[in-house]
Amino acid sequence: MIIFKRVVLCVIYSMFFGCNVLASETNLQYETNTINQHCDSIFKSSNNLSFYNSWNITKIDELTDEYFNKERQTKIKISKIKRGSIINGIRYIFFDYNDKPQLLVNVDRFCKVRLSKLLIREDKDNTKISSIATLSDDLTAITKNEKLNPNLKSAEPFRGVKVAIVDTGVNYNLDFISAKISRKSPSILSGYDFEDDDVLPFDIDTGRSIFFPMHHGTAVSSIILREAPMSELVVYRFPRSNMCRFEELINHIASNDIKIVNLSMGSSNKSDWVCFLKAASNRKNILFFVSAGNDGKDIDKSKVFPASFELENILVISSSDISGDLANGSNFGKNTVDFLIPGEQIPVIDHRGVKTKASGSSFAVPRIVAMAVRYLSKKSNATINDIKSVLVSRAIKNNQNVKYGWIPDPLDDYLLH
Repeated sequence: MIIFKRVVLCVIYSMFFGCNVLASETNLQYETNTINQHCDSIFKSSNNLSFYNSWNITKIDELTDEYFNKERQTKIKISKIKRGSIINGIRYIFFDYNDKPQLLVNVDRFCKVRLSKLLIREDKDNTKISSIATLSDDLTAITKNEKLNPNLKSAEPFRGVKVAIVDTGVNYNLDFISAKISRKSPSILSGYDFEDDDVLPFDIDTGRSIFFPMHHGTAVSSIILREAPMSELVVYRFPRSNMCRFEELINHIASNDIKIVNLSMGSSNKSDWVCFLKAASNRKNILFFVSAGNDGKDIDKSKVFPASFELENILVISSSDISGDLANGSNFGKNTVDFLIPGEQIPVIDHRGVKTKASGSSFAVPRIVAMAVRYLSKKSNATINDIKSVLVSRAIKNNQNVKYGWIPDPLDDYLLH
């Protein structure tokens, strides 16, 4: 839609001159009118039929309707926001002429805009998203613009103990990450983004929502850097849209001569991980530290992957509380889960650079990875069997349905020298 392309021009213009308010000819007036017409018909019993004269319904169910505008060749999805049986608001998602989501607007029961998100696409095919803009309540101003793939700040390469972070990426421009992220040169990273297929693995995961992306890898990495500051992070953004690229990813890790991998992720869909299994089976000199998951289930019986793959070069980690008991919601399995590590209310730094706390097996994994890094800093020639042996020697059997036991204090360097 022309309106959206003009907004992109405004964003580009703002980089140089500022663009606090969009000019009247470039704002989202049509979308605003459409929302008002529909919302009035729902909450105010309006007799104005303008919306229904412009949009033809193509799908209807209890919560979500879809409409198509033939003249504009665009689609709108309208969802009721309910509390119990009462409609408290409406969510509108506008799609562009390529049937790609473009604008999200939430309104309350008074038809007042409470939230709006605009996807900025600037490549020639109008497909790749460069940023997510938050708009003002009248949809005429960009109040915040979150870049999805910012330029890398140059920094001198750090040389330490290499550890691969396979996750949603990291915010590589945060000072504490920038100083320790692995680089081929001041302006080129050693890792890779296997989702966007570029050299900028920025911390973003749009799997659940394109408008409200999740972030994970920066927080995980912050634990490793705090507990093993000699770590040199080689960052990989995992290939959500084509999981078979995991084979290429693992081969890339091998080419970087990395022994240990932090993989704080998994799913119950085995087919997503078959290419990972093939590649990991062929790289027996790489040790994968994998999260057990947070479903509160016995994964000996209800399998999750890659944790449930029976490979000698995978260690599966679950979260304990400070007393060594299995944390609430953490997965377990006498044959599948190797270690319990304290992973509740762990201090982290998130993708914004904000200090906070996180819990779960995802955040227990980097704690034992940091132990392995500290061990390798003293024993650089250690094999993955050496790493496994020293970690097993630190575990206390505590009958918590895991194979080797609980490591009460992963910051203790006992036996790691």
